[in-house]
This record gives sequence, structure tokens and C-alpha cells, in this order.
Amino acid sequence: MNTNPTTRPVTFNGCFGWLHLPAADRAATGVVLCNPFGNEALCVHRGWRDFAESVTVACGMAVLRFDYPGTGDSEGVEEDPARFCAWVDSIKAATEYLRTVTGVTRIVLCGLRLGATLAVLAAEELADVEGVVLMAPVIVGKRYIRELRMQHQSCIKALADQEAAQSREAVQGVGALGFDLYADALEKLASIDLTKRLRSPAPRVLLHDISVSESLNKLVECFRGHGASADVRIFPEYDSFLLPDPTFCVPPRGAFDSVLEWLGSRGGTSEVAAAEILQPSAHARIDFAGGHETPVVFGSGRYVGVICKPRNANEHAPAVLIMNTAGVHRVGCARHSVLMARRLAAQGITSLRMDLGGVGDSSYHDDKPNIEGVYARHSIADATAGVERLIAAGHSGVVMFGVCAGAYVSVHTTLKHPAVVGCISVNLPFFFWGAPRRNSRAPSQVYMRSVRDPRKWLLLLTGRSDLRRIAVSLVRRWCERSSVRRLLMALEKRHVPTSLVYGPLDAGLDEVPKASYLEELEYVTATVLEQLDHSLYSRTARNVVSNYVEAFLLERAFEAGRPNVVDCQSRHASAGHTRPRGILSPDT
Repeated sequence: MNTNPTTRPVTFNGCFGWLHLPAADRAATGVVLCNPFGNEALCVHRGWRDFAESVTVACGMAVLRFDYPGTGDSEGVEEDPARFCAWVDSIKAATEYLRTVTGVTRIVLCGLRLGATLAVLAAEELADVEGVVLMAPVIVGKRYIRELRMQHQSCIKALADQEAAQSREAVQGVGALGFDLYADALEKLASIDLTKRLRSPAPRVLLHDISVSESLNKLVECFRGHGASADVRIFPEYDSFLLPDPTFCVPPRGAFDSVLEWLGSRGGTSEVAAAEILQPSAHARIDFAGGHETPVVFGSGRYVGVICKPRNANEHAPAVLIMNTAGVHRVGCARHSVLMARRLAAQGITSLRMDLGGVGDSSYHDDKPNIEGVYARHSIADATAGVERLIAAGHSGVVMFGVCAGAYVSVHTTLKHPAVVGCISVNLPFFFWGAPRRNSRAPSQVYMRSVRDPRKWLLLLTGRSDLRRIAVSLVRRWCERSSVRRLLMALEKRHVPTSLVYGPLDAGLDEVPKASYLEELEYVTATVLEQLDHSLYSRTARNVVSNYVEAFLLERAFEAGRPNVVDCQSRHASAGHTRPRGILSPDT
């Protein structure tokens, strides 16, 4: 019998999830948390986990949170047919799994945004749900589709200055920030108006929203008209929980406390409770065509990750350690880390995507730092634990991979650990840690382009542009480059192939020395991939990076250990790398 609350990675019906159990006593009620869609699921992941732990402590209930099919760490892809129905069915499967493994006799569904809508539909089909919590629900499907289209247009506008591929590629679905809904899901969603349901999803309903609205009032009237007890709470703080960048999302503590009270809290609050992370069962796995994935808990129970193993392993290949992108958990922006890992498995390559301490599902560090503190003080030691986990599993070498802040971790772990045999750094924002910037500074190419733009001169001459700030920024960047050169030389002396990859206008390019310096290095290269946006929001960018990673692994990282190296020059060129060293750039 455990004396502390526990959490354990689980799988069921092709879905990956987490089971949270209270300490000591047996739970009578189980709560299933239903994710929002797309980037919002990334935003809420850590707060959702903390909330689940609070429910186990404050209410003594079992909690199951999970990824729908084709999302997160679960099987499938978003393009699979009948996704919307599959998501509703997965909620029903989750309730059955929770009943079976815990013995709970009462079920509450708790959903956020589109997850709240799915919870209503699943509860109607189950017909035995005791309560439903709807947090900022999607009430009218057509309105939500319009919202997604607006988000997509805003995303394109934001990426326009980066010449992102997303602004040019044909998109068959509707969505934003790398996630899309397709025709069959859109058809189902467009038919939904919760205010016109013919029954209440449960006898008790708690509704949260950001503000009072006509549709919210109609929904309350609908549920009450069908005999349900419907309570309403307004919490504007949900806005801060659903920011575009998950790194800066703030959990709505007041809203969470309101749910705990409604659930029958024993007097606790939504503050994070320290739960022991248990090892997964031997049967926990997700299968896919090229192999299978298993959750892992390592580092004395501190770290969490997913090992992706190929069906037919390449005995010469190193393993790949995939790092978090800032505050995004291990699945990566637009789910790129999952998709790339499974693609590598098809090439016979094992990978581990892990969460740093305090990110995703790994435990907090003792000092409970914010995300800046995680990267500044702990990230390299955390990543080293991931390298050691792969070495302990029998891999002779490890290739580091990371995007943005994950690229920073990858570069510095390469410097620190002798078992690292390769490094791929994508859109590294800086070589030395400073707090992630909410407003990224423009790259020097943008300033140079502005010099040739008469409209920019007009702004300057009329006092609407700050020349001093621009000049100081450029001088500071020049001074930083001497430290960068020393770091790159240290990487060169390690004789580890290291590739610095950037989009054409990525701000991180400003910290990379000129091509003439890089030409002198044999093991460190810099490459510009024309179709790359910073966070890999476009499908084209994700494919280009995955192509590049495959080519790097085949051509650079383990060619010395292979008796017959496949000639991959054409594949490498198709990934955007057409010279062995130096930097490909429009300005060189």
C-alpha cells in the first residue's frame, strides 16, 4: 500500500495515458480528463498533470488523463479516417479502463475546450456518468471551425516574415500551429450545437467559461431543462492557460480549485502535490507499422520518456535522444518528435524522447524552478541522465536532437558526455542560456533588408523607430560571437559530427560565425534549410527536418562503424544540405 499519491504511465486501446491514484485508501470515484485539440493540448499538458495530482490528494479520487488516437503519444496520425468518432470512443474506452483497473463505481468526465464537447458526447452514449465538468467548452461546432481558420490566418501572418513554408503549402484540413482537422471530423463538428442536445450528459454539470455569453446561458438552460443540476463559474484566467506558446502558459488555479470544491474536496487546493512516479507495467506499449513504443521511468523515478524501438533494428545505428522544445512536453511542437521517432524506427533506429525535470511528466526539481530555471540550471544534467539510460540499454552511442531550447541542451550535452557521437541542433536561439524571449529579436538580415526599404527610413526620420536600440542590439551580437567561436572549437576538438540547422531568417543565425570561420572546421557544420519555420509548424518544415536527420544519421553519425556505407549523397542533398561544411545562406 502506497503512503503517497502515485502516477503511472499506462496504455489501453492504442492510447497512451497516465493513471493517478490517491494514497492508501481505495477510490470510489474516478475522473477522466479529456484533452483539448491541437496546440491547446500542448499548452495544458503540465497544468493538466498537476490538476490530476491535486484531485487525487484533495478529493481522494482516481484520475486518468490520456491522448486521443492520432494525438500525443498514442497510436495513429491526425489524417486517419473517422478521428472525431474515434476520440469519442476513446473517452468511453478510458472510462472502462479506469473502472477495470481501479474498481471505481462512479465516473466524472472533465473536459477542456473541444475536450469538453467530446465529454458531453461520450457521456450521452455511456448514460451512466455521474458528473461532467466543462471548462471553456466548444458549444457550437461551426463557430469553433471559424476560430480555427482565424488562428490559421494569424499564424500565416506571423510566419510571413520568416518566409515559412506553411504560408505556401496547400492545407487540406482546418487548424493552426501544425494541427489540423480533416473533412470527416469537420463534418461531425459542424453539426454540433450543445444548446440543442436532447438530454443532459449527467445529473450534475459544472460549467466554466472565460466570460458570460448568450450561448453559455442557453447551454445552462438546456441542461437545467433536462433536469440536471448545472452550476456556472466564470474564470478569465483561462486565457493565460491557452497561450500560443506552451512555455508561458499559466494554470488557472482559481478555476481548478472551483472544480475540486465541486468534486467534494477535503479542504485541499490545486497546488501541486508530490506524486511518486511508478514504473509502467510490462504490457504498456504502443504498436505501429515500423516498431513499438514503451514508456520508461528512469533517474531514480525522476524522469519520464518514451522509447521508440524499430521492428528491425540497424545494429550499426546509434540511438537518438530527442529533447523538449522549451515548455512543450516530449511529443514536440506539432507532434514532430513522435512522428520523427516512428519514422526513424522504420529505418532501424531507436530513439528516446524524454521530458526534462519540471517539463511534461517528469518530476519537479527540488527548487521547483520556472522554465527558464530548468534550462539554465538543470537541463544538461537531465539530458545526461537520458544519455545514460540509452547506454544502459546497450546502445554504444547517442545522437542528440533538439529544436530551439532543445537545441541548446543538445549542443551542451554533446560537449559534456563522451557517449554522444552526433548532434543535430535545429533553430538554436543562443549558444549560452538567457531566458527565452517572448518577443524574438529580428535577425540581422531583417535589419539589412530594412536599410533598403524607404518606408523604414521614413519611420526612422519621423522618430517612430529606435535607432539606438537597433545599434546596441547589433553591437551586442558582434561581441557575443567570440564566446561562440570558443564553444564551437570545443565541439570541434571532440571530433563529434555536429550540425547547426536554421531556417533562412531565424534569429539564431546571428550568433553563428561567418562561413569563412566554419570552413576551417571539420566536424561542425551550419546549414540553412529554405523551407524551415522556427517551431516546425508547417508540414513541409517537419518533413525537411526529418529528411535531414535521416541523412545525417546515415552519412555522418555511424558511417565509420559500417562495413558498407550506403551512398546517401542524393538523400542528403534533398534534405537541403549540399556542402560538407561552412554555411549555406542567402548572404554567403
